[in-house]
Amino acid sequence: MMFRKLLLIIFTINLSSSVIPEYKAKYKFERDDFSITGIRELKKSNGDDFIFKFNASTLLIVSMNFESIFEIKDSKIISKNYEVNIRPKSVNRDQKIYYDYDNLKINSSGRDSWIAPLNQKAFLTDPLNAQIQIRLNLINGMEKFYINLIKIETGEIQENLYELVGEEICSLQEKSYDCVILKRYRESDDRITTYYLIPELKYMFYKVIDESPEEYQKLELKELLSFG
Repeated sequence: MMFRKLLLIIFTINLSSSVIPEYKAKYKFERDDFSITGIRELKKSNGDDFIFKFNASTLLIVSMNFESIFEIKDSKIISKNYEVNIRPKSVNRDQKIYYDYDNLKINSSGRDSWIAPLNQKAFLTDPLNAQIQIRLNLINGMEKFYINLIKIETGEIQENLYELVGEEICSLQEKSYDCVILKRYRESDDRITTYYLIPELKYMFYKVIDESPEEYQKLELKELLSFG
């Protein structure tokens, strides 16, 4: 009986961290005046940490590097660090955000420097790990939910509403997948983001379209390099 209880405890502790498999994939990012292809990778780091990153570069010495470090506890993201490095330097987008849980502060340096209070009950996400939170929520059967996203410029909390709105067939590497369509709405601006996700691959992102009156952006999965 004691052995069975121990197994149950171990399984429960590791359930949320094993729900999203490690993976590596090639994605293409496009906007009105620019496109770039790079690698997205989710992997387990030391201890309970995950690293989720996107690295892309072109022949014109342009590079984009985004990295998020976080934990997953009870299907919730616990953010730790978020870093952006973009070349050429003249673009001025470099930024580092550090979550100081000892002093309950969030510190940002780089393009946008600020210090904001850390509300542990808000479960703040960054632009990268918010996508992992979306996948966790969908895996847990949620069809409509809110996620708090940190505003990179100021450290403020932005509440985002997500809702499943439909289904579609998606094609990847000569294979067809059933995709679900999720939309994000935010009262603070006119942006609407549409996500296409593959349930068979633990709701991996197939395509993301971000639209506003000012711009259009798209991120699309081109090749799955490894999964699990």
